[in-house]
Order: sequence, then C-alpha cells, then structure tokens
Amino acid sequence: MRKFKHISSIILIVIIAVSVKISGCEQEDLDFYIDCFDCLETPPDSASLIIYVTINEENPFVPLELYRGDYEDKVWDFTDTVYNDTTYIYAEMGLQYSIKASYMKDGEPILAIDGDKLRVADGEGECYPPCYVVRGGTLDLRLK
Repeated sequence: MRKFKHISSIILIVIIAVSVKISGCEQEDLDFYIDCFDCLETPPDSASLIIYVTINEENPFVPLELYRGDYEDKVWDFTDTVYNDTTYIYAEMGLQYSIKASYMKDGEPILAIDGDKLRVADGEGECYPPCYVVRGGTLDLRLK
C-alpha cells in the first residue's frame, strides 16, 4: 500500500510538471526540442516580435499600437500602420509587449489585443555550448 502511494505521488508530480510546461499558448512554448541551427553564441539583447494581422478588402491596412508591459498598464511605446499580414518589429529582450490592432468588420470597429514576452532559452544541454535561443515574441491579432 505504501509503495502504491509513493508511485502515485511520483506520477502526480510528473503530470504537474508536464502540464506546467505545455500550458503556454504559443506553439514555440510547447516545443521541448531546440534546433541547434537556431543557437546564438551570445545571449541577444533584442530580437523580432512577429505580428500577424488580417489584411482583407475591408481592412487593406491595420493601425497598430505597441505597449510595453500589459495593455491595461497603458505604457505606450509607438504607433504604426501595417499593410502586410506579417510584420516584424525589433524589440528588447526580457520585456512583456502588448499590441492593439484596430479593424472594421461589417462597418463596426473591432479591437484585437495580444501580448507576449521575448526571452532567451539556454539550449546548452541539447546543443554545443554556448547556445542561446530566442523564445516568445509571437503576437496573433488576426480576425477569426
């Protein structure tokens, strides 16, 4: 009976650890594997945010507002207008970013807001040292 409780505890710990690892929203947060071709020799101080928007007949361009931190904190950084469905913005590592996209749908204004953090993962255990990989920074503001 005692051995069964011990095994049950181990299984529970493993399930919790795996659940925490895969609780991220982005596909890259679910990847346990690090591609060694993505390794950088020094930890980067900045990288690209990848921003996906919807470009269509009603929205041939999309106004964006970039905020540092959570959108609710309203720490505005800059405003831009994009004309392509994928945009890259160079940004500082280790910071949370939020972006607001303004759309029209059936003549009504629609806002899309997403946020993510650029971070550095250490891939040294899987690749040759040193190995630093950029994670995060994907913001999906597409209309559904």
